[in-house]
Amino acid sequence: MTAEHNLREEFREFGDALTERRKSHPGFDGLVGRYQNLDKRIVELESGNQSFDDETLGRLRRERVLLKDKIVQELTER
Repeated sequence: MTAEHNLREEFREFGDALTERRKSHPGFDGLVGRYQNLDKRIVELESGNQSFDDETLGRLRRERVLLKDKIVQELTER
């Protein structure tokens, strides 16, 4: 099943903090951008429009989890 992992949906408890942090911290904005680009790539692969192997998809998914963990860490360190 293909599902986009939208950060605002997944981190509702942070409300506008995600948006404000992106505006005020360029490094954090870059981190979120990398997450969004990677998530888009994973969704494209899962949709079946491109060929890939399970190892590649697994690696990309693990990378997405690591980025998400970094984002949560940044949001909770305030």
